[in-house]
Amino acid sequence: MFRFIFALSLILTVIATPALAQDEDNSVRAVTFLVTMQNEDGGFTNGFAPESDISTTADVIVALAVAGEETGELFTAEIENAFEFLSEQIPEGNLAGAGQLAKIITAVIATGEDPTAFGEFDLVGDLSAMTADDGVFGIGPFDHCLAVIAFQNAGLELPEGTVEAVVDSQADDGGWGFMPDQASDTNTTGLCLQALALTEESDAVEAGLAYLEAIQNEDGGWPYQNPNDFGTDSDTSSTALIVQALIANEEDLADWNNPQDWLLSMQRDSGAFSYQEALPGDNIPATVAVIPAIVGVPLNAWAPEPETE
Repeated sequence: MFRFIFALSLILTVIATPALAQDEDNSVRAVTFLVTMQNEDGGFTNGFAPESDISTTADVIVALAVAGEETGELFTAEIENAFEFLSEQIPEGNLAGAGQLAKIITAVIATGEDPTAFGEFDLVGDLSAMTADDGVFGIGPFDHCLAVIAFQNAGLELPEGTVEAVVDSQADDGGWGFMPDQASDTNTTGLCLQALALTEESDAVEAGLAYLEAIQNEDGGWPYQNPNDFGTDSDTSSTALIVQALIANEEDLADWNNPQDWLLSMQRDSGAFSYQEALPGDNIPATVAVIPAIVGVPLNAWAPEPETE
């Protein structure tokens, strides 16, 4: 079931965006680097520990899918397919919660598979069962917006209260924080703006974009937070999520100082991307995050267009 390969005729249908896809050589080089990071169990390290990481592995699958890569050529006979690794984590109870499950759902959908029949598991049903009485999934806005995006990609009606929960968790500055009552950060804001892109919550989207505009750096990138005790230099992981949010909301990247250009400037000879200019090493999470952003694909790219009356 999980040792599938992409057919040679696989064509990814991506929603139309005003963003111009960058030279595919950049994504090919990044993918080539990522493949060398795969562990024998099929998973991928997050770069901070050698063991395979669930979230990173799901994100890598999405990155490979949007780059148009064929997993049959990328995973050798000596290494398990990445889905083998993910499928083993569910019965062992290793998932941290709604956010990780939502990432796996989007990864499954991105590769053309059915998330309601992931082996013996109905991933969408499992995610639905995780909602709280107030319509919130997970421990905060970050997890919740990942869940909303997963439901959208699955083409399902959102559970009651989920969109309202996104709007209600928006901070006064227009952004969203990782956890309730935490200061706004660009990563969570980028996710929540993607979650709202297919809704009618235009006021919340406008406020979120205003928050991002206010803290964008002159180089075209974004920091994790501003203010931040650890500095406000642009980082690739944050900037990539914001580029996806801008694309999802049909923003013209030229009006935002072409942040894709800054992302591309952070690619190294290895094909990997650095996290920050002050940290010039190969960074796995940053590389995974940047691929969809430079290709021009948001996280909700597989969601059906909303019906209009």
